[in-house]
Amino acid sequence: MYSLFKDYCGSQPLYLSKYDTRINKQKQYNAIKFQTLSLPCFNIYKQLFYNPKGTKIVPLNIEQFLTNRGLAYWFMDDGYKSVKGFYICTESFSFSEIKLLINVLTLKFDLKCSHHKTTNGYRIYISSKSKDRFTELIKSYLLEHFYYKLNLNKKIKKKYYLNFPLSWRYSLIQYESIGSNAAS
Repeated sequence: MYSLFKDYCGSQPLYLSKYDTRINKQKQYNAIKFQTLSLPCFNIYKQLFYNPKGTKIVPLNIEQFLTNRGLAYWFMDDGYKSVKGFYICTESFSFSEIKLLINVLTLKFDLKCSHHKTTNGYRIYISSKSKDRFTELIKSYLLEHFYYKLNLNKKIKKKYYLNFPLSWRYSLIQYESIGSNAAS
């Protein structure tokens, strides 16, 4: 994303790293953060996506703006895989805005979606029936770093391993598992 906006930024991006010490997590999280300058060319987006009080909103005409690329960026930022489907964190939106988003995802992108209650609001759930369709829509825009969110590496590896004798496959899986933990 920074490469798209670097001409509108006053500084280089910050690289942040945080270790989650909670017992059920024990994981390193990395992020890249950048800010654009406050320029008049961005005012239209502020008017579209924020109300006068400064609260983020979903515009009624979101269907006009949401593209495959936008869906990919949204998923990279706020999405994650569950056991069977995918979730997009939407707790900051009202229930009517979430229903609007689900309607757009259903009608424009042909995805089977629903809302799931959380302690803070609702998340959009993309059904396992739409996993392949969703992947097809966004994978060409996904940064490699986020392939894990769609299990893209696993799909590629399965095809790759078919060319090796069975006795070699276990060793390769073990080696890649160690490598993928180090890279995460």
